[in-house]
Amino acid sequence: MAAWSRIGRGAQLSLSQSLSRIVSEGGAPPAGAASALRGAAALSRARGQHASSLHGLAFAGLAGRSAAAGAHLLPPPSTRGVGTTPARLRPASSAAVAAELSDAETREPEAAAAPPRPVPRLGPTTPAEKPRLVVLGTGWAACRLLKDVDTSAYDVVCVSPRNHMVFTPLLASTCVGTLEFRSVVEPVSRIQSALATRPGSYFFLANCTGVDTRAHEVFCTAAAGDGLPSDPYHFKIAYDKLVIASGAEPLTFNIKGVKENAIFLREVSHAQEIRRKLLTNLMLSENPGSNSSSR
Repeated sequence: MAAWSRIGRGAQLSLSQSLSRIVSEGGAPPAGAASALRGAAALSRARGQHASSLHGLAFAGLAGRSAAAGAHLLPPPSTRGVGTTPARLRPASSAAVAAELSDAETREPEAAAAPPRPVPRLGPTTPAEKPRLVVLGTGWAACRLLKDVDTSAYDVVCVSPRNHMVFTPLLASTCVGTLEFRSVVEPVSRIQSALATRPGSYFFLANCTGVDTRAHEVFCTAAAGDGLPSDPYHFKIAYDKLVIASGAEPLTFNIKGVKENAIFLREVSHAQEIRRKLLTNLMLSENPGSNSSSR
């Protein structure tokens, strides 16, 4: 406590000497420093030596901050007694704001006027180009052809509503969790890497809606999916050689209700739906109150 008392008395003495120097030089002492010194003296008389030393130290520190801030941040006294906003807190001028707005307005048209990305050239090939081979489908036959085709002699274009091949005999194992879904699919770009690397080869996620054998053109419609417009866009591809390997539809043998209620195990989505229904029924059977017939 004695040490704190000495520090407090030293701070009061230092503050008094600073105020005396300011007055002797002809200046007015800061109001904050003078009031702090008077408060420290009053506390010294009222509460004793220890309290006066501690409070004197606090007031001395406050006064020092006020004096330092007054020399740099406080505005000059106004004749009407109204303070002004410090320069660092004043908002930007209207001219600067207008300049920023004008710059933003000039930048937006530039971004909007960016050149569009080049689209693949799907018209008839020229004699200087490689012939184009169009493959419809990504099933067993189509993927076998894509794997063995000579991409140095042909530009390959694949059109299918799915971008992978499915090992259909293994789909039943994914329904019960023996295999994961990723274990029974293979992306087409892995089967034929030219579809993702060669400039003249492409894969299009679309459905083939028609073929014009006279004009050697294939008519396609973009596959439905999230983020696409409700009215899908159409395009056509010219071909030199065409391979139709789109597979077949499931056979219902004309049994009523099969198409509406059964799940055809031909796609990964079918296996996922079966697995979800199986797990849901198993969990619902454990609920209290369910009778044996519903279980």
